[in-house]
Amino acid sequence: MVLVLLVALALVTGCGSGIQRTADPSSGDFYTEEEYQKLSSDQREAYCAELLGEYENMQDSAAAALDDVTAEERAIGDLETEMARLQPELMGLRGEVEALEGEIAWYEGLPRVYVVQKGDFLYKIAEMDEMYADPLKWKRIYRANRELIQDPNLIYPDWELTIPRDWPHNYTVGTGESLWRIAGYWEIYGDSTMWNVIFEANTDQISNPDMIQPGMVLMIPR
Repeated sequence: MVLVLLVALALVTGCGSGIQRTADPSSGDFYTEEEYQKLSSDQREAYCAELLGEYENMQDSAAAALDDVTAEERAIGDLETEMARLQPELMGLRGEVEALEGEIAWYEGLPRVYVVQKGDFLYKIAEMDEMYADPLKWKRIYRANRELIQDPNLIYPDWELTIPRDWPHNYTVGTGESLWRIAGYWEIYGDSTMWNVIFEANTDQISNPDMIQPGMVLMIPR
């Protein structure tokens, strides 16, 4: 644009008082010096008027473009200010994310199988930090290993026990269990009153919520 302005200005400066071709400055088409010298006085005046008009238009466009640049620079400055203001918050969030990633890595590294040692019992195993760090959660280990453990008070060295780590999406009914009891298990909902959630999700196989059979695999909505 600046180049075109300079060309237009130079031609306007040289205008004073023919040829067959008609130049169109609005489309960037100008007379050469040789062509200009062959113009009649009227043609020169008309051409100069066109050049002046186009030059003024270009000045207006340049001014508008400058205003746009100024507005963009102001917007960039506002963004930089906002980024500087948010930087401490972003650093704090980054620290939280790193801490969570560390916790996730720690949980993922927890054992999913435990080999029973002499003197172990389920209560003791559940209490271990790398298991559940809560002795009262021994029943989940029992429920996950019912095919192996007949009596929760009797486990033997070298047995490999499954240690569940997830929130189950299905549950296999054991002898003597009810929906109320299952819903109350901490790994299910920890709330017996939510038995109806399990019932409604399994109406395809349960017609009476008071009658469920061992071996049924129930879907546990999450």
